[in-house]
Amino acid sequence: MDGGHRQEKRSSLRDLAYVVFRRKWVILGTLLATFVPATIYTLTIPSVYEAKSHLLVKPGRENIYVSPVGSPEGTHPPTIVQRVAEVINSEIQILKSRVLIRRAIEETGIEELFPGGLSGDSRTAHAEASVPVEGVVDRALKSLSAQRLADSDVIEVVFRSHDPRIAADFLTKLLDLYLQRHVEVHRSGQSYDFFKGQSDQLEEKLRTADRRLSDFKKKYSIVSFDQLKKSTLEQYMATQAAKRENEAEIISVEEQLARLKEELAKIAKHRTVGQDESSDPPVISDLKRQLAALELDKARLMYQYKPNNYKVIQNKEAIAKVKEMLEGEEKKFHGSVRTGLSAIYENLEGQILANESRLVAFKSKQPEIEKRLIEYSQELERLGRLAPELQALERAVAVNEQNYRLYLTKFEESRISDAMDAARLVSVSILEPPTAPLGPLGVNRTLNLFLSLCLGGAAGLGLAFLIDYFDQSFKIPEDVEDNLKAPLLGTVNDLPDKETQDLQTLASQSAPPPHYEILKNNMIMKAQVKGMKVLSVFSPAPKEGASTIALNLASALTKDKGCRVLLVDANLRHPIVHSTFNLASSPGLVEVIHEGLDIHKAVRESVIPNLFLLTSGESPANPVVIFKSEKWVDLLEVLRKKFHWVILDGAPINLYPDATILAPRVDGAVLVIEAENKRAEIAIQAKEHLEEAGAKVLGAVLNRRRHVIPEMVYRRL
Repeated sequence: MDGGHRQEKRSSLRDLAYVVFRRKWVILGTLLATFVPATIYTLTIPSVYEAKSHLLVKPGRENIYVSPVGSPEGTHPPTIVQRVAEVINSEIQILKSRVLIRRAIEETGIEELFPGGLSGDSRTAHAEASVPVEGVVDRALKSLSAQRLADSDVIEVVFRSHDPRIAADFLTKLLDLYLQRHVEVHRSGQSYDFFKGQSDQLEEKLRTADRRLSDFKKKYSIVSFDQLKKSTLEQYMATQAAKRENEAEIISVEEQLARLKEELAKIAKHRTVGQDESSDPPVISDLKRQLAALELDKARLMYQYKPNNYKVIQNKEAIAKVKEMLEGEEKKFHGSVRTGLSAIYENLEGQILANESRLVAFKSKQPEIEKRLIEYSQELERLGRLAPELQALERAVAVNEQNYRLYLTKFEESRISDAMDAARLVSVSILEPPTAPLGPLGVNRTLNLFLSLCLGGAAGLGLAFLIDYFDQSFKIPEDVEDNLKAPLLGTVNDLPDKETQDLQTLASQSAPPPHYEILKNNMIMKAQVKGMKVLSVFSPAPKEGASTIALNLASALTKDKGCRVLLVDANLRHPIVHSTFNLASSPGLVEVIHEGLDIHKAVRESVIPNLFLLTSGESPANPVVIFKSEKWVDLLEVLRKKFHWVILDGAPINLYPDATILAPRVDGAVLVIEAENKRAEIAIQAKEHLEEAGAKVLGAVLNRRRHVIPEMVYRRL
């Protein structure tokens, strides 16, 4: 696992190094384009002098707060509010305002401040215009800086110029104008008499509104409207509850009376069996108990409520009713007649009488409760009608009071501001006046050059990686496998022309170059597995090196002992094999197909042992006819028997239709792609053309691959 991680890290470093070395001229050009101008500017920049001054910001009128409840005579003292940060920022904005800068420039003079800042023609043409002056104002603002010193109320003002005297003089004029401008900005434009009159009028309006509100409350006996409304609502709710409770009692007693009367009707009368004197019959005992209970309720109610409360009144009425019934029973009964069931009968009658008395008492309370409920409801309606008028009066009082406080505040501010303007009090003072600087500002040329170098290098690297990101050509073997989805047979380095075209060198070598040896072995391994002997070499576009690959591949195959190889120039559009070997193009392939020339007369030996050539012959009017003929198929069968390998150099795939007709008739096709030349889509399209035609693509060769990373660096990555 560690080995795989190291391999992945090594690949990443090599990918980065590949982009850097491949785009080294882009990086170097960008670096120089940044570094050279920065160097020239750094070495030729004129000297800059800096004049400084410090201002102290003290509490002034902008810090004064007047209480809204202050009196018109100003007896309420003003309060100083600490808003240091806001005040200092405001002063900095005044100091850097264009109006102030323009005044200072007019007093100093444009030519004095910026010699050569405007051309003579421009000043003549725009003598009365503001455009040139505005340009000078912009330049002056760039040379001016003002900032608050940390943890202090001091403002540091700096002006830079190429002349130390001009820097000090301009800053001195600017600060003098600033002090005047400070007074102008903070001077109050309000009138003391105006706010005094408005305050008096609003005070009178406030008194009138307050008097109307008091009269309204006195007329309707309102002390606290909310408390009165709340109390009335509570009494209304309590009366409603009492009504519901009384109605429930009436229903309960009526139900009980009906039940007792029903039971009484079931009892029959019997003869008298005896007579006994009784001083305390059951009915009288029940009435006495009820009277005792009502007396206890009276004591409790008198403790909780006032004598005129409806509950107390109802209790008194019930007591009177029971006493009246008790007196009647005492007069009527002086003894008891004893019969068989007289005790039960009399008991039921007593209960009926007691419940009837209770029913009368409850029903007598109902009108009084309903009367009180109506009174409370009417009172709530009355309060509801009074509420809008009362609220309007209260709002009038609140609005008049707010306006009165506002104008009273403005009146106090105006009075204080007029007093400060009269005394010309200024809340800013100059701690340190401007002086001419003794020397120019130091320029760190080394730092500037270093930063420009870093910036140029970073920009160059970024541009290089951006260009490489959008470069869709094949650069490394992995690009071929990832995009074409075809086996990579090998890569061929970008060698000088003499190494690829020197036939004597190819003939004298006992073994092919390493990259062709790898290409040959990979091709043989894949071709023999599939039984292929006749192979055609194509390229998507012209001049990608397909003919060179075909020649060197055929030469590499001859290095195997006893291996006879035939190189056929099947590129009838632009044949090249005959010129490479300094031979005539005829007789060749065209003569064999069209004229029936014996193949033995057309095939010629080359200077390379075991390498035989079949040139193109005379250029035909339509090469497609050659490859569509049956003679071509028969010729391929003859060549397959006579040679171990037959290598065909075909025409470009995307340029001519020859390849799509030729490829299906051979055993396999080899696709040659030039590195860093064409977009990947071109090669993909060529492969698709071959596959659609029914060809068997054996693999691809990445030609003219450049190894841009130096070998010493490559081995260390």
